[in-house]
Amino acid sequence: MNIGLVAKGVSNLDGVTPMYLWRMRDYTYEVESKACGVSAVELYEDTPYEVAIKKFKNMVDKVVLV
Repeated sequence: MNIGLVAKGVSNLDGVTPMYLWRMRDYTYEVESKACGVSAVELYEDTPYEVAIKKFKNMVDKVVLV
């Protein structure tokens, strides 16, 4: 898997905020949300792909794999 955007979706909290799952390097993923021009980031280190995507799926309504 290449470094870069893995998946995207919309927050299941408000149904509006775009969220992105980025692969930063091996076993390191970042969830980014952008609301009102401000980005919030949550970093997952030493995390396998399966765990990162599961956590992301719990945050968004519909996951779109990129």
